[in-house]
Amino acid sequence: MKVLVPALLFFLFYSSYGQTVYEINKEELEHCHTCKPKDKNPNPNLDWVETDLTRYREMVNPITNLKPTVTDYLTIYPSLLSGKGNTSSKTIELLDELKLISHDFYGGYTSFNLKILTYNDLIIYSRLYTEVEDNVFENIYLKEITIPLTCSGANMEYYKLFNENLSEYQKKYPNFTLEIDDNKFSIDALNAYYNLNQVEWNLNTYHVDDDFIHFANTFFKKLLENKEYDVIKKLIFGVNPVTRIYAYSALERAKKDGYEIDNETKMQMEILKKGGLKFKSGILSCWIGKFDYDYYDFSIVTKEN
Repeated sequence: MKVLVPALLFFLFYSSYGQTVYEINKEELEHCHTCKPKDKNPNPNLDWVETDLTRYREMVNPITNLKPTVTDYLTIYPSLLSGKGNTSSKTIELLDELKLISHDFYGGYTSFNLKILTYNDLIIYSRLYTEVEDNVFENIYLKEITIPLTCSGANMEYYKLFNENLSEYQKKYPNFTLEIDDNKFSIDALNAYYNLNQVEWNLNTYHVDDDFIHFANTFFKKLLENKEYDVIKKLIFGVNPVTRIYAYSALERAKKDGYEIDNETKMQMEILKKGGLKFKSGILSCWIGKFDYDYYDFSIVTKEN
């Protein structure tokens, strides 16, 4: 878990010291405990390497020059919506006219994932992951990458928030946010906000990975203990539908402890209550030759009692 910082800010900070993009990425990789390659590959398959390098040149490096619209992204990722060919694609219909498009395209050693949050044709943010495959990535691929990357779990990512499109969306949904002031909140609150206010855990609108239950409960427990109610209020308007349900429950608890909820937040709570306070969670299970999800219903209302 980490506080998410847009890669562009990272790039601007370091480029002021005259570093090349390669040097920035190399330094980021060196200081990353999770995505630093552990395995050595002394004789990589040259065809696989060339396949990966083609992907980097044609579908990774050009992302910085794309306009933040789905239409323009289709020029570089033609299977973004269809998932045809050596790709896959899934669109999750979120709340308040938002959609998350998750697009996987494959190479030789490496798989790539592009996630974009959209409002109509506008892209609010894009996040492009690349797998870090043994020392092939470090010794060969890294030299070909021309965009600044940051460490994200076991992957390296390029993230960009498009503020003009976000502002356009906020004209209709003014309480929606994707970033908060680092100076106004504790580290615990920032970690809670940035980890919960994303949709990478969502498998569908009201369906999340099984680990999310423990993950979200831990963060919200800390927010309540520290009385970080302003962060909870932001999350009830946030991008993740399941996080909104947790925020509803947390505010109900805060109200019992004497916290006064403003009218705008009360209205949002009523909207959530009418929409239903249940979601599904599942883990990927496997039997002989079969993969499927185990589903069960989970209610934050009954869970807390």
